[in-house]
Amino acid sequence: MKLGRIEKWFMNRQHHAERTIENAERLLHFVSIEGEQNFLEVGCGSGAVSNHIARKHPMNVTGTDIDPDQLRLAQQHSGNLANIRFVEADAANLPFEDNDFDIVLSFGVMHHISNWLDALGEISRVLRPGGYFIYWDLVYPKWTAWIARLFEDKYGVTTIEDLDLFIARNNFGTIHSSLSKLLIFNHYEAVYQKS
Repeated sequence: MKLGRIEKWFMNRQHHAERTIENAERLLHFVSIEGEQNFLEVGCGSGAVSNHIARKHPMNVTGTDIDPDQLRLAQQHSGNLANIRFVEADAANLPFEDNDFDIVLSFGVMHHISNWLDALGEISRVLRPGGYFIYWDLVYPKWTAWIARLFEDKYGVTTIEDLDLFIARNNFGTIHSSLSKLLIFNHYEAVYQKS
């Protein structure tokens, strides 16, 4: 789902980019970075994280987003970096081969995707065995999930239980996880490794 004008304004602010980069770097400490790995950001938006990773780490970086306007912005910010590319793609139908990536990152994207389980399935498909999945998003407590599911045709409604079930069924191990409880929904971050 493409973001609305207000959401884009919020997501494209410099403060948001800086905070997201800080979170990505903090979670990358749980990952084994070796040589020229292939890195995928699903839902890269304006490309702040992808561009940062391409500049700081010796990786081949791919950023995907469904919104061509966001991808143009991401490309503008990349300058002449040779190790980065941006691809217009639906997270639930990624145009990559099986086991193509060593690290996949998804920050604040799944709650925008009504078929978020399909998107997670695609992430699992393109991630090689032994690869890392870095996740940060909103999750709903059980008591609010049933209300949010009334809008599930437009938004992804994820609970910790849903996510844990997917992770277990798809042979991921949890390296790190943390839940920050808020009132209506929670923030959840995790680093998983695919078996």
